[in-house]
Amino acid sequence: MSGASIVAEGLRFPEGPTWRADGSVAVAEMQGEAVAAVSPGGDVRVLGDCGGAPNGSVLGAGGELYVANNGGLSAAGRGFWRAPRQLPGCVQRVDVDGTVTTVSADLPGPAPHRPNDLCFGPDGTLYVTDSANWEDLPDVGPGRVVALGADGEVLGALEVPAMPNGLAFGPDGRLYLAQSLTRRVLVVDVEGGVFGTPERLVKLPDGMPDGLCFDAAGRLYVCGSVGHAVFVFAGGELVDTLATGEGTQPTNCCVGGDGRLFVTEALTGRLVAFDLGVDPLPLHAGSVGAPVGSSGRGRELG
Repeated sequence: MSGASIVAEGLRFPEGPTWRADGSVAVAEMQGEAVAAVSPGGDVRVLGDCGGAPNGSVLGAGGELYVANNGGLSAAGRGFWRAPRQLPGCVQRVDVDGTVTTVSADLPGPAPHRPNDLCFGPDGTLYVTDSANWEDLPDVGPGRVVALGADGEVLGALEVPAMPNGLAFGPDGRLYLAQSLTRRVLVVDVEGGVFGTPERLVKLPDGMPDGLCFDAAGRLYVCGSVGHAVFVFAGGELVDTLATGEGTQPTNCCVGGDGRLFVTEALTGRLVAFDLGVDPLPLHAGSVGAPVGSSGRGRELG
């Protein structure tokens, strides 16, 4: 690991970090079947018991979290770990009191659905990647980017082959998307669930692109997963490589309000931080479903 400090250890296959206003970082623990918060001092507490395998998280307009839950699958050495509590892949809402509800309608395309990552667009639409049957790579089917409205209805979908993965909106208002099996990052125009044609932006020099994020200056940070590094791009050019070290498997990242880049390492179970002195790109937010006690259509887990 080069230039990074350890924020927390003992996380259970961490993914999907999200910076929160109190200075904590929410982390999806795939093999913990939960979403947790890591305090600035490194303390870890569970925010929501999700079941399955929470794969990505994003902050909502009211401080709630939204989780892409792939249903109960993660890598484990040369095989796969399967959750004790399997469930259909879905999008979940974790309210501030810890209540977990499912807010997505039936996702388009054939099962199994493997929701992977998610982010809000400028108009409050929630975009979710469905990586499809990645447990069967020789016969993996096309995945999708799915757009969800405020009631969880599907507004539109874009079919993307070769395992769509992490995604984020850039400062130009376009959607940036990791395509893991081609080692590429794609960019596409989208509004309200209506997608344009994806274009190739960059190809990673090593590893497979997983999660990604932007800073306020427009630099793009892409976790190289099995390449054990975070690759930094500006204007479509590689400008830096942040090594995490062999045996780490960086899965996703976010820029915090304290100027640090937070990175989840799946194999070590750590949340680490690179002190880069950069500002975060303000993220879009929205709301899907309804808080507990309202008349919304969310369904409680289990």
